[in-house]
Amino acid sequence: MQSLQLPDVMPRRLPSDQPALSIDCETPAGISAADFREALSRAVTPVTVVTTAGQAGMAGITCSAVSSVCDSPPTILVCINRKSYANNVIKTNGVLCVNWLSAAQTEIANLFAGVGAVPMQERFSYGSWQTLATGAPAAAAACVALDCEILSASEIGSHSVFLVRVLARTEPAASEPLVYCRRAYATAQPHA
Repeated sequence: MQSLQLPDVMPRRLPSDQPALSIDCETPAGISAADFREALSRAVTPVTVVTTAGQAGMAGITCSAVSSVCDSPPTILVCINRKSYANNVIKTNGVLCVNWLSAAQTEIANLFAGVGAVPMQERFSYGSWQTLATGAPAAAAACVALDCEILSASEIGSHSVFLVRVLARTEPAASEPLVYCRRAYATAQPHA
């Protein structure tokens, strides 16, 4: 097990002059929350662990709501529940790393999802972690990790939506990805 060494980085905070977008989601429209969750349980999503480190400390959370936005500049979107401990830590630090987990990392996915109620700092003692540009932990065995700075944060319903600029990446690993479908972990292989 490799210990995590945080580089000397300047603490980053979200720009205070940037107004946060807030959308009222209390107006009933469309399908119910239960129907929405059931429909999306049929979709295959990659399993990621989103991590951060900085002035507010280290934190991480298992997350499936991650999407690419554009490649010029390299930007991704990350959605995290506002009630999670990691949410405020990420906002304060202003940086995050998205780790797309490999099929061999189910234990890491469960750990950062809160299974076993392992304290946050102890979660990083499992597996091997490294740092890239921002100091946020990157999982060495992940399929790939993208190290990012937060450009904006918006509050929509129960979640914060982060638009983040990619600053660095790990070398992609030749491993099968961990995915989530029908409320269970699975893996995916290329189709010939």
